[in-house]
Amino acid sequence: MSYDLPVTILGRTGLAVTRLGIGGAYCETVEGYRAALDCGVNYVDTARVYRDGQDEEIIGAAIAGRREKLVLSTKTLQRDAVGARQDLETSLRLLRTDHVDIWHLHLLNTEAERVRALGPGGAMEATLRAREEGLIRFIGVTGHDWVEIGQAVATGLFDTVLCWYNCAMKEPESLIFPHALEHQTGVVIMNASRNDKLFRGPQAPAPEDFHRYVLSHPAVHATIMGLRNIELFQRVARALAERATLSQDARQHLEEYGARMRVSGQLD
Repeated sequence: MSYDLPVTILGRTGLAVTRLGIGGAYCETVEGYRAALDCGVNYVDTARVYRDGQDEEIIGAAIAGRREKLVLSTKTLQRDAVGARQDLETSLRLLRTDHVDIWHLHLLNTEAERVRALGPGGAMEATLRAREEGLIRFIGVTGHDWVEIGQAVATGLFDTVLCWYNCAMKEPESLIFPHALEHQTGVVIMNASRNDKLFRGPQAPAPEDFHRYVLSHPAVHATIMGLRNIELFQRVARALAERATLSQDARQHLEEYGARMRVSGQLD
């Protein structure tokens, strides 16, 4: 069933994206991805390394006949221009497309990796060339280290950023979001539920509220959810179509719950 999901403009990209997107790596079937797409989602995120390339191949089959309606994102872990170009060409072949909408430099978690990727002969050189050739439309960055990703966003080179953020891990509010707002960088959130660990605490809030929490922050454009459980994804999509944000009181309730979960070590 298709839901009337809220849509927003993804920062300076100008791309209209549903505020809920599909995260790659977990679903192993074409049917699973199609079931998620049938919810009305138009943002799909994957990576060259997910399941040794099988994720891109399955997504390529799942989006056949729908590609023109989707915002498609993938990533490279390569830090040099030659390796990055090879990754991109492989991704395009497996995804069965002539371009990707957003191509991320993936997991720039250290200063050394960032310097290598952005320096002479680095992955950014291949990225800029690919954009000139029309193989990619926009350039993104991802990572798990908030300080380092904040520094990458602060360069102004990236059109989008994909980072961890949830009610228990609020570091992006000071380390990433201010830079994103300054550069009109599109912000997409992963780990809104800390790999579903936030669902498992005592008296846990409803699963959809963790996604509503991140979408309530003014710097955030979209949240992606991995397809570990298709029925849960459908539930969240239905709920976000009804209401995508939380009141301040509800946000505070989630933050208190998240803090308890983090202190208890259940999110490690």
